[in-house]
Amino acid sequence: MFQLQSLLAGLPLLALASAAAIEPRQSATQVVRISSLENIAVRPNGQILATNMNSNNLYTVDPEKKTSSTAIQVTGASGLSGIGEYAPDVFAVIGGKGIYKVDFSGASPKSSLIKTIADANNLNGLAVLDNSTLLVADAGKGSVYRFDVNTGAYSEAIKDATMAPSGGIPFGIDGIKVKDNVVWYTNIFKNSLHKVAIDPVTAKATGAVTTLWTNLMGDDLCFGPNGKLYVATNGKNSLVEVDPANPKAVQVGSVTGSTGCAFGRTDKDKNVAYVSAGAGVFAVTIKL
Repeated sequence: MFQLQSLLAGLPLLALASAAAIEPRQSATQVVRISSLENIAVRPNGQILATNMNSNNLYTVDPEKKTSSTAIQVTGASGLSGIGEYAPDVFAVIGGKGIYKVDFSGASPKSSLIKTIADANNLNGLAVLDNSTLLVADAGKGSVYRFDVNTGAYSEAIKDATMAPSGGIPFGIDGIKVKDNVVWYTNIFKNSLHKVAIDPVTAKATGAVTTLWTNLMGDDLCFGPNGKLYVATNGKNSLVEVDPANPKAVQVGSVTGSTGCAFGRTDKDKNVAYVSAGAGVFAVTIKL
C-alpha cells in the first residue's frame, strides 16, 4: 500500500505481540534507493522486481551490484501494485483496474493487458493460486477475485467483514498470499491479520475466517523457505515473522515504511527477505 508516515504522525505505536529485540543479523541494509515502492517479487535469476503505485515503471534491481533500472514500462497502466509469478519468469501485475502480463522469458520483456476488472474499486494485493489462477484483493470493496490468466475470466470468490474497508481513504484488505489452500491476508487500517481455508479450484472459503491479531498494522506479506510468514508493517516500520503454528509477531527487521517482501532465489540469498519501502529496497537476513 501507499506510504503512511504522514497519516500516522503523532499516533501511538501499536505493540508487537511477543516482539523480539533486533539482533545484528536481523538488521536491514539498503540495497537501492527508489522512492515510494509498493510491492516486490524476485525472478528465477535472482533479480528483484519492484512496483510503484504512482508510475507504470516496473523496476529491476540487482541485489549483488546494488543497482536499479526500469525493466519495462507497462503500457496502459498509470501505476502498479501487486505482483506475482504464475509461470517461469512470467508475472501478473496489477495496474489500476487492469491485470497485466509481464513476460521476461524471451529476449526482452514484454507487457500486455490480460483483462480489466471493470467492477473493481481499488485493487491492491495479488496472490498466485496456481499457474493459471490469481487471487486479487480489492481493498475498496473488501473482497477477493478469482482471476484466470488464460481467459481473463474473473469472479468474486471471497467476501468477509474482516476484509471491509475503513478509515478516511477507505482501504480494507491489503496484502494477500496463499499456501496449502489457506489464504492469509491483512487489513491495513484494522491492524489485523487473518487466514481462511479455500477450495483449490473455486477459491471459495471452505471454513470460517480466523483472526490472528488485531493490534499491529500489516501491509503485504510473503512466505519464507522455512514455511514462516513475513509481514511488512508499513507505518510501524518493521518486518515481522509469524510461525503459522504459533502466530505471534516477532520483529526481525527495522525498515521505515515497509510495504512488501519477497525472498531471494539463489543459494547466496535464499535466507534474505527483500523488503520494498518508501525509500527503496532493503535486505533483511533471516536465520532459517
